[in-house]
Amino acid sequence: MTVCPRRESGEKVQSSSPVRDPSDREDLDKVERFLRGDLEAFEFLFDKYREKVHRIAFRFVRNRDDALEVAQDVFLRVHAGIAKFKTDSKFFTWLYRITVNRAIDFTRSKKKRLAQELRQPFLEAQEGALPGRMPEQDPAEAAQEKELRERLEEAVRMLSEKHRAVFLLHAMENLSYKEIAEVMECSVGTVMSRLFYARKKLQELLSKMGLEPPGRLKRNE
Repeated sequence: MTVCPRRESGEKVQSSSPVRDPSDREDLDKVERFLRGDLEAFEFLFDKYREKVHRIAFRFVRNRDDALEVAQDVFLRVHAGIAKFKTDSKFFTWLYRITVNRAIDFTRSKKKRLAQELRQPFLEAQEGALPGRMPEQDPAEAAQEKELRERLEEAVRMLSEKHRAVFLLHAMENLSYKEIAEVMECSVGTVMSRLFYARKKLQELLSKMGLEPPGRLKRNE
C-alpha cells in the first residue's frame, strides 16, 4: 500500500513568487493534488520528467543501467520528500538538484566503473550534440567528429564535480544561469564563474589533445 506524504493540518502550499509559465503552474497543481492523495498526479510528474532525469543521470554515470538505478532512486526520494518542496522555486529545478546530487554521490562510489566506461561516445543518446553536424557526412568528417565527441567526453570527466555539473546543465540541458543556480543552490555569479572555468579548462585539455575546441567552448554567454 502506497502512503502519500501529507502536510500538517492547516499547512498550505503557497508560492511567494509568481509562476513564470504554464508548465510551472501545471507542476505545482500536480504537487498539490498529490499531497491531497491523488496518486495519478505523481504519475503525471514521473512520466513528464523521467526521460530528462535519466538523461542527466546518464551524463554523469555513463552507464545506462546505472542511470536507471539513479533515476529510480531520485523518484523514490521525490515521492518521500515532496512535502518539503518549496514552491517559491520551480519543481523541475528541485528535481534536477536531487538528480545531480544523487548522480554525484553515485559516481563517487563507482569510480572504477566510470574508468571502464570512459571510451563510450559522449552523450551517444543525443545525436547532433555538437554544433555544425550535417545530415550527411563523408567518412573523414564523421571520424573526426566522433573523435572530438570522445575526447570531449574524456575532458569533461576531468572537470571537478561542480564544474562538470554546471557545464552539462548549461551546454546540454540549456538551463539558464538562474535555473542552474537554483539547481546547484548557489548564486548566479558562482554559476558564471564555474562555467567560465569549465570552458577554459576544456579548451586547455582539448588543445593538449591536439584538437580544436568546438564553438560553444569559445564563448562565455
